[in-house]
Amino acid sequence: MEVRRLTDPIGDDEAVVNISRPGSAFVVLFLGSSVLLGELVGSFADSDAQFVTLFSDAGNRIGYVAGSALMLLAGFAFVWFAHALSCDTGSYRAPLLITGAAAAIGMIVAALAFATVPLSLLFGSFFTDPGLEAGQAVLPQFGFVALSLGGMLPAGIFTAIAARTPDLLPRWLSIASYPVAVLVSLTALLFMPFVLFVLWVVAATVTVSRRRP
Repeated sequence: MEVRRLTDPIGDDEAVVNISRPGSAFVVLFLGSSVLLGELVGSFADSDAQFVTLFSDAGNRIGYVAGSALMLLAGFAFVWFAHALSCDTGSYRAPLLITGAAAAIGMIVAALAFATVPLSLLFGSFFTDPGLEAGQAVLPQFGFVALSLGGMLPAGIFTAIAARTPDLLPRWLSIASYPVAVLVSLTALLFMPFVLFVLWVVAATVTVSRRRP
C-alpha cells in the first residue's frame, strides 16, 4: 500500500471511487434545473409583465419549483464534487474547498430566489390566498445575479485553482481551464451560457477518474 501511494501522487482509494459520482450528480442536477428554469432565467432584464405572464401558468410554476429544487441539490452536489476533486492536493485543497463552497452557496441562494414566487403562488392556489403578487420580477432577477455572479465567479476561480494544482488535471485540460475560468467568471457580464462550466466539470470528472488508479 505504501509503495502504491509513493508512485501515485493523487492516489486515494475513497477519492477514486467517489470522483465520478459527485461529478455525474452535479452535471445531471444542474442540467435538469437549467432545462426547467431556462425561460425564467432567460427573462432577465425583461419587463415586469413578462414575469407575470410566466408565473400565471400553473405548469410553469410547478416546473420552476422543481427546477429550483434541482438547483438546490446541484449546489450540495458541487460541494461533494469539490471535496472529491481536491483529495490529496496538499496546500491547494483549502482554496479548492473554499471556492467550491462559495460557488455552491451562490447556486443555493439562486435556487431559493427562483422558487419563492412560484412556490408562493402555488401555495396560494391551494388555500385561496393571493400569494406574492407585487414585485414578481425582482426575485427571479436576483436569482440570475446570484447564480451568474455569486455562483459562477467563485466557480471560475475554482477552475483556475484546479488548473494550477500539480498532477491534478492533464496538461491539455489545465491549459484549456484558464480561458474557461475567465469566461465562467464573467458569465454575468458576457451572458455566457452556464453549460460551459458544466462541460468543464464533465471533462475534469472523466480525466481525473482515468488518471487515478
